Amino acid sequence: MKRMVFGGGNKVPEKWKQILNIAMGSSIGVFIGYSIYEYLHLKKYPQLYAMQSAPWYTGIFVYGLFTAAVLTVCTIIKVLFMVRPIKKLALISGIIFLFLTFAGGSYVFINHGQRSAGYAVIPALWAVICFRYYRDGKHG
Repeated sequence: MKRMVFGGGNKVPEKWKQILNIAMGSSIGVFIGYSIYEYLHLKKYPQLYAMQSAPWYTGIFVYGLFTAAVLTVCTIIKVLFMVRPIKKLALISGIIFLFLTFAGGSYVFINHGQRSAGYAVIPALWAVICFRYYRDGKHG
């Protein structure tokens, strides 16, 4: 029995995948463009950034978090169209733990290594477990 999404059969998930791919590519493009703009603006007007209390790359970091969130949400939506329920859960959990790994690593990096590496290592272990189950598990 085929899964019907919005009454359109298999055509609708392909359209949604294309829309999600466009959203993902666009968010990456905006992030890269904004990063280049910020860097060039820093080189042209360094005195403006010297007056700020926050580092010049704070805006890039915020855009990076937003881009990562958009990519995560789009990837999860795409996975919902692709695989069976148990595999979906394993893959979505792995993606979430992978995102938490990068967030934990960024937290440790921002604090100059003064925080525990466990903020990145523990989610990384769970991500490996989830992805391994997704790839090799018996899913019936």
